[in-house]
Amino acid sequence: MKKLITLILIAFFVQTIQAQGVVKGVVTDMGGHPVSAAIVKTIDADTKKTLTFGQTDNKGTFTIKAKEGSILRISAMNYQKQDLKVTSDMSVQHIMLEEDVKMLAEITVKAKPVRIKGDTIQYLFTTYAKPGDRTLGDVLARVPGFEVNKDNGQIIYEGKSISNFYIEGMDMLGGKYGVATKSLPQNDVATVEVMKHHQPIRVLDDFTYSDDDAINIRMKKGAKARWVTTFNSGTGYGNRTALWNFESFALRLKQNWQTMITYKTNNTGKDIIHEMDDLLSLFDLNSRVSNQISLPSPPSTTLALRSLFNRSHALSINTTNRINENSQINYKLTYTNDRQEGNSERRTEYYTTQGSRVIDNHKHYVEHTNDLYAKIKYENNAHSQYLKNELSGDFKWAKQSLAEQGSHPHDMKARLPIFTIKDNLTIMRKYGNRLFSFESRNLMEVRPNHLVVDSIRQDINQHFYETDNKLSGSFKLGKLVLTSTAGIDAAQYVFTSNLVGIPDTIGMLAGKSNFAIFKAYASPNMEYRLGDFIFTLSSDLSFNRYKYSLDKAFTRCLFSPYIRVRWNATPRWSFTMSGSLNSSDVDINQFYPTLILADYEYINQGMTDYRIARTKNAALTIKYNNALHGTSFYLTVNRMFTNSPYTHSQTYLGNYIIQKLVSQTTRDNSWRINLMGSQGIELIKGKLNIRAMYNALNSEIVQNDVLMPWNTKMVSLSADVMTGLIKNVDIDYKLTYRLNNMQMPALGTSSTLNSWKHEASTRVSLTKALSMSSQVEYYHNQIAAHQFKDIFFMDYSVRYALRKFDLTLMLSNILNKKHYDYGVNGTMVSSYSTQEIRGREIMFSIYYKP
Repeated sequence: MKKLITLILIAFFVQTIQAQGVVKGVVTDMGGHPVSAAIVKTIDADTKKTLTFGQTDNKGTFTIKAKEGSILRISAMNYQKQDLKVTSDMSVQHIMLEEDVKMLAEITVKAKPVRIKGDTIQYLFTTYAKPGDRTLGDVLARVPGFEVNKDNGQIIYEGKSISNFYIEGMDMLGGKYGVATKSLPQNDVATVEVMKHHQPIRVLDDFTYSDDDAINIRMKKGAKARWVTTFNSGTGYGNRTALWNFESFALRLKQNWQTMITYKTNNTGKDIIHEMDDLLSLFDLNSRVSNQISLPSPPSTTLALRSLFNRSHALSINTTNRINENSQINYKLTYTNDRQEGNSERRTEYYTTQGSRVIDNHKHYVEHTNDLYAKIKYENNAHSQYLKNELSGDFKWAKQSLAEQGSHPHDMKARLPIFTIKDNLTIMRKYGNRLFSFESRNLMEVRPNHLVVDSIRQDINQHFYETDNKLSGSFKLGKLVLTSTAGIDAAQYVFTSNLVGIPDTIGMLAGKSNFAIFKAYASPNMEYRLGDFIFTLSSDLSFNRYKYSLDKAFTRCLFSPYIRVRWNATPRWSFTMSGSLNSSDVDINQFYPTLILADYEYINQGMTDYRIARTKNAALTIKYNNALHGTSFYLTVNRMFTNSPYTHSQTYLGNYIIQKLVSQTTRDNSWRINLMGSQGIELIKGKLNIRAMYNALNSEIVQNDVLMPWNTKMVSLSADVMTGLIKNVDIDYKLTYRLNNMQMPALGTSSTLNSWKHEASTRVSLTKALSMSSQVEYYHNQIAAHQFKDIFFMDYSVRYALRKFDLTLMLSNILNKKHYDYGVNGTMVSSYSTQEIRGREIMFSIYYKP
């Protein structure tokens, strides 16, 4: 009997040992920041008694003994607790705690709807939302310091585009985040976090100072427990045709998985194509090839939806899977189908040494594009190592047609496809105070373009290949960080052209060429931090060899130094001064042997010359930010001097203008000033935005073999006031002024054009469910000396909001204006255009959010 009891006790003890295990994990907030001192404990599933107890360390990690079948509970102040069931095969856990939104609201609203935690600024989103706001971009445009591009959804903070866009700490959309800005339902957003000095690669945290700002969208709890969907459908009548609009949005957020799907289509003039633009492609290897054929189309975005005659379709599918704490894989697929049409009357005046040349034409333009984009990206972003590889393909088919009647009637048709494949690989590894990295960027692009102008035919085939591979090493010695990069860049450009229908007395009409580049380079960089000062000194050293198939090879060495001093004077004020001496690279687009017909009027001619331009640049940047008081200020001043061995030349030959480069030294100097200010004003319950830009350029151009100075000044000023001072009434007023002055001293003439634009919108909530909105626009455009054209627009809409439905009736362009007049200055040319715009339209739409 004793032996039996002993065996039973041993079996029970063994079973207990087997059921008892160890659970390891890391606890972060939804932005990926570690949560220290979080309480970690195990609880008996039946008795609810605490079995074991522990806390997370400074890195958010924990190790705790846990019994299989028990409950693992993680809790921290200001965060919602989270429970997990303990299993026998639990891997290392990555637990993300959601901030207690109720607590945040109680703490924040009493003071201001802004909260600062270190370098992170949190904006409580609901305090800025107004009745009628539907998307993230609608509300974000009201937050002090933010600007939102209405066309592509680009977000600008304190005068600078954001560097990364996250949803719940995950980068699902990459650079194409405009679809979220213009689609994400605002009432599902809890907070918007601005991460100052954001460094997306963890390995670089201690090695590189970042002046970039990123945003992280944190959703409400209910938005993470289900599919978030919206539907917007409308129909109407205008311009003697039926109108349609349909938009669908679906978002699913889980702890290790995110997906967003959108489909939009309309013919109402709403621009949905630019929502798919790549807004964060600064570090991509971009093609060096430029468009050689471009038909002069009426600008479709002059008045946004008022001037866009379209039939558009856009589909976007985005998915992110988090594999573990550090790794994730992204899939992206977008497809757009767009047809645009435009009509305009244009009077163009060319200023020449032989007197002014005036052309009057009526333009009818049609463009049809299909664009298919796909990307797959794997990323492992750990504290000691980083690995990323992304493969993408962008396949665009474009057809253009332009019929012109008037001084020089023409009928033009163009096919302009562009096929691009990219592969980017990045590997980084940290060893104590040392960092090593390898990066390989590869690109292949093909452009088989075709143009027909009356009886003239132009065929161009452009093939471009480039690979850029580099090794980098960083060493940290106290406050000094030394970084050096060495690499090899190789590219090949194959050009084939055939032009039929123009006399060969002007130049060569058919031919083929090959241009190859080999570049070995090194980029040493030194960064030293002394208190609030950060000193940066770097340079680019390169050995370059070029080989053009129709000329002998050429070799040169280049040196481009750069220096910057940043002073973080206070947590709110920062000052940056920088200077550089830059040597531009050889432009492959000037190396071709034949004439190229760009459109019915301009013929481009290549030039074989390896000389390059050199630029001296000095810049000053002043930034101020006080998020708690809704104040931001951003000022940049740039002074540049460029010495180029070439001068752009225009030669008038019959009905054609021959454009080329000539061996004539040009010395340009320019000023660029950009000022942005934003202030939240408690007194009027709104905010004030101001922006000022000034560009001045003194340059030269050769026209009909005569060197002439050519100077331009451009000024843009705008002020925007939003107020909700009157109960249930929101008012927005914006004033914009633009000036463009072109001086041509050799011809004794100049052209100055300025324009004023007034925009005002009012939204009135009559009851909780019923509201009405009105919008007016007034333009005062100069078209010639002492001649102005005025135009006035008025829109009106009524909205009735139910629990899940919004019903909207909108009448646009009530005064039924059909044409818009404006003037434009170009290079030794000015034009006056009358553009056809959308007339009076009525639209009824239903917005549904389950």
